[in-house]
Amino acid sequence: MLFLSRWTLGLLLGMGCLLACLLNPFVSADPGNLEARALLKGSWEQYKATFIQADGRVIDYNGNVTTSEGQSYAMLRAFWVRDKATFDKTYRWAKDNLQIPRGDHLFSWKWGERADHTWGALDKTSASDADQDIALSLLLAGQEWKDPAYQADAKQILAAIWDHLTIDLPIGRVLLPGDWPQQGRNYQINPSYFSPYAYRVFAEVDPDHDWTALLDSSYEILNRSLMQGETHLPPDWVELSKDNDEIKLYEGPLDDRSDFGYEAIRTYWRVGLDNLYFPLEKRANTFLKTHNMLPRYWKIRKDVPISITWDGIVRHPEVQSGAVYGAVLPSLYMQDRGLAEEVVRKKVIPNMKPGSQWNTKNDYYSQNWLWFGLAIYTLYQDPPDFTRKSLLPRLAELLNVNGSN
Repeated sequence: MLFLSRWTLGLLLGMGCLLACLLNPFVSADPGNLEARALLKGSWEQYKATFIQADGRVIDYNGNVTTSEGQSYAMLRAFWVRDKATFDKTYRWAKDNLQIPRGDHLFSWKWGERADHTWGALDKTSASDADQDIALSLLLAGQEWKDPAYQADAKQILAAIWDHLTIDLPIGRVLLPGDWPQQGRNYQINPSYFSPYAYRVFAEVDPDHDWTALLDSSYEILNRSLMQGETHLPPDWVELSKDNDEIKLYEGPLDDRSDFGYEAIRTYWRVGLDNLYFPLEKRANTFLKTHNMLPRYWKIRKDVPISITWDGIVRHPEVQSGAVYGAVLPSLYMQDRGLAEEVVRKKVIPNMKPGSQWNTKNDYYSQNWLWFGLAIYTLYQDPPDFTRKSLLPRLAELLNVNGSN
């Protein structure tokens, strides 16, 4: 049986409270937040009906494939709404089809129909963002539902992440994006995979590994990468030297790997969650407030581009994505609360409703990040009071979509 210290239990309860507070109708009398929480619940039910099969497989209909990312998003959302049945079946599907065939507790990142018409892993390499999200979800589920099996599984995943997906470099212990071989004198790194809030929890439940070092290197890379480009926006990918602590962008005119794009938008959400749960973290504040390009662009164009080069050129300005509006909300909110409210009112909430622009079968990514964005926005509106410790178990009991006592 896995035993956790009182501090760890409190940390997990606190994280659970933070995530669960999203859907508690008794936290705030703000009509806007009440509407938002009702929309979060309703859109989750719609998402399940559209994207999650009866056996727990989450389908991305662009290619009819399943990814470890999709399974991890479903697990996180199921935990937040206390949907244990969906949590269990999405985890079971991921375990049976993405994890067990690998044999090392990590998850194959892509699954679907092969050329010979059999079904299975299309790419057995792992994606560290999904592996981390699954591990964190299991830790929270084990605390909430008092099942040590979840936590035991999470510990095995954490050990595998550390052994196979982190590496010592001159800049520190760094998270790799996956377990594929990397050639040359530099490593490709995806900053949007960094999850500072998770590393704090991992450090306590897994003291055999120095997750604090991963926390520190993540913030070092995140904040330094902002200063590499003229926009001060995070890049999708960077290179880290094996020989020194240099961080490089991909700067070729036709090379979009260091654009602010579909990958990089997620860094604002992940750092924003750390900022909410650990408000004294100055590195999070620095990251969220460093740029001003997106607020200025919104004020002029009333949209946010999904792809911007490191030197400030908007690629494909005609292309819009709902994902960007949800993912960047923490940064917009920290810089201009009124602007963030306008984005929520005009882009996020309308496009989470049936029949809207991005609420379609072919855009699972936008649906997830609009949901995550609205969820974190409600927390900025009504931040939980972590000093009221007696409230944590009560909130866990109240936050049940099937009813409360």
